[in-house]
Amino acid sequence: MKKNALVMFVLLVSIFLAACNGSGNQFDPKVEQEKATKVMNSVLSSFEDGEKLAEAKTRDEANHIAWKKIEEKNVDSFSDDLNEKDETRLLYLLTTNKAEDLTNGGTKANLLFSQDTKIKNVTFNESAKSFTFDIERSGFDHKLITLEKQEDKWKIVKIADPV
Repeated sequence: MKKNALVMFVLLVSIFLAACNGSGNQFDPKVEQEKATKVMNSVLSSFEDGEKLAEAKTRDEANHIAWKKIEEKNVDSFSDDLNEKDETRLLYLLTTNKAEDLTNGGTKANLLFSQDTKIKNVTFNESAKSFTFDIERSGFDHKLITLEKQEDKWKIVKIADPV
């Protein structure tokens, strides 16, 4: 009887110590940065370079079509908190507009996916446990993209102009 009680006591103490240790809940910035970078690179290469995503009478119409395709392909990478302005900023980083003159005098917007967008730098915000990617396309378009862990996945939550 005493032996069973001692075994139960040791087992309970072991479980308690394992729970207090929290080894499964530790945040390793290097490991998490790799995961966040993988998500970011996946978005930056989610279509073939030069692949046509949208064709429409105006850039605004083409933007809407292209965003739906990008969002559908990267649904796990985007936060539901992304607002329309952030979506537009990201769309401009990921596409180029090859406008075409029509015979009737109008134009047609053709949005092509661009893999010319590169990660220049990554910073870690320790208090928010988020990563901000300094992104540049073609050496002229420059944005800061922030990823946070949501639902145990890294997701893009904000796209901003650098200060």
